[in-house]
Amino acid sequence: MLKYCVAMAVSVFAATSFAAHHEEPAPMIAEIYACTLNDGYTTADLVSFAREDFKAFADKHQMAMNTFIWEAVAVTPPADEPDLRWVNYFPAWTDYFAGDKAWRAHGEKVAAGIFEQVTCDKAITAAVHNAGAQPGSADEKPLITMPCQLKEGKTIEDALKYRKGVNAIANELIDGSVGSAVFTPALGASGVDYVAMVAGTTADMAAMMDNVRTMKAVKALQEAGLDNPGDCATNLHKSYLVIQR
Repeated sequence: MLKYCVAMAVSVFAATSFAAHHEEPAPMIAEIYACTLNDGYTTADLVSFAREDFKAFADKHQMAMNTFIWEAVAVTPPADEPDLRWVNYFPAWTDYFAGDKAWRAHGEKVAAGIFEQVTCDKAITAAVHNAGAQPGSADEKPLITMPCQLKEGKTIEDALKYRKGVNAIANELIDGSVGSAVFTPALGASGVDYVAMVAGTTADMAAMMDNVRTMKAVKALQEAGLDNPGDCATNLHKSYLVIQR
């Protein structure tokens, strides 16, 4: 997702400058691997290994990162080819390179355990911009990604404003809160202008999705005068928590 689904995800430096100029929080960095399960292994196998061996490694080396595994559920081509995405989030590039140094020096055994179970493409990176509430924490939760192309004359600033408006209305309509973010391409990513992400607990996401199904959310967006600045696909994943600091 970010091979399409950020390929998926303007450079990270431009995105950072954009955020600073508009007094937005500085974006995090996402490192995304698109992976296919090897014969005999399941997503549950990988999640179990990641939560035990990979997390123990990250804890031992004090790696400043969050990690999630996104299992593809209903995903549009060409992003539907991988079975899952392994996603690492870092607060800053200094944290990214510190983690990379520890991994290259000491991670051979854990890496072997991962790649016995999955075959992954090279990573791509994206800047992750806050676009509303933070997702509720849960071991497993639904996650929607929307790879988008900007319409003529529209900008990433328009996309962020729209996504924040959508998130505010979505949360007004439910007894809960879903989170929202926007990924913009950084290194190794191309194909779309941005990827919007929505995630939350199963109960909150189900309530939000039912409001879309019944057109209640669509009506609220129309009444608010919110017009999507992008042409977007919509993909559903199941997100598994591995590390959250």
